[in-house]
Amino acid sequence: MIIHRLAARTARTSAAALVGAAALSALPLVGAAEAKLPGHEYCFHGTCHRVASITETEAMVGRELTLSASFYDDCKQDRFNPCGLTSSGEPFRPEKPDNAASPVFPDGTTLLLFNPRTKGAAVVRVNNAGPYWGKRKLDVSRAAAEKLGFRRVGVAELQVRVINAPSKAEAKYKKNRRYGRVPGFLGRYANIADAHRGMASVMALEAMASSLMAPLTGGLVVAARGDAPLPSLVASPVAEAPVVEPRVAQARVTKSHVAQSRVAKTQSAARLKAGAKAHAKSKLKTAALGRKPKLGAAAKAQRHLADTPVLSRQALAAAGTVG
Repeated sequence: MIIHRLAARTARTSAAALVGAAALSALPLVGAAEAKLPGHEYCFHGTCHRVASITETEAMVGRELTLSASFYDDCKQDRFNPCGLTSSGEPFRPEKPDNAASPVFPDGTTLLLFNPRTKGAAVVRVNNAGPYWGKRKLDVSRAAAEKLGFRRVGVAELQVRVINAPSKAEAKYKKNRRYGRVPGFLGRYANIADAHRGMASVMALEAMASSLMAPLTGGLVVAARGDAPLPSLVASPVAEAPVVEPRVAQARVTKSHVAQSRVAKTQSAARLKAGAKAHAKSKLKTAALGRKPKLGAAAKAQRHLADTPVLSRQALAAAGTVG
């Protein structure tokens, strides 16, 4: 009898477990993250956001917004944060002040951030989804929070400008992707307008530094940042040209001309000597053959003058024929 009662109780328990499992399988998985796509809504842990489309993001370029921001770190510090790839497919880099997550901007968007309390400014690229708590619209990397001066307090109201909207390819997930570099921390400025001008200078100099003019601009990139110390304005890898006094420069030029003149004279003398040797050899060869040497025009004129009587030479000289 007891055995029958235990069997009936076990059967009822198993049936209840099966019914419960079926009911749970019918419920949506609120903890699962959906894909973050431009122009679409996605949810995580019951919190839903709509991501701006690329067209809407392009229309926001240059606009200034005020957003509530927090920061996130590696999963070793917070188990809810990523250890591997972000929603864009780019590896998470908490130690770099150039990346951020946003639930409203599509991945690949470039933003200028300014903290009016600390005057810190940074350029970041959105490469991840979240945050999902409260009304926060930005989660910057730990390094960005340190540079902007709100890591200790955890949250801040940041002034934000959209700098660039992503392309369709940049906004889609791509495993192990690498976005183009952005400046990261810029320095400290009086306001976001000054930070924007500083950003333009830094980005222009970095573009020059990556070209053939790198030796000339390497030191200027550091100097263009708002937190650069004054000595960095002259810290350039290019060695200064030596200052030469005018008299010394003139003396160098004169010596150079004298040396060139000496070389020319030496070459001319060598050519004359070689010509004299060639003429002497020709006379010896002609004498050996028993023939009269051929006279050039100058030699013929000299012989003609030698055969001309003195009076005739005087007359010719008077007429201007003989000099």
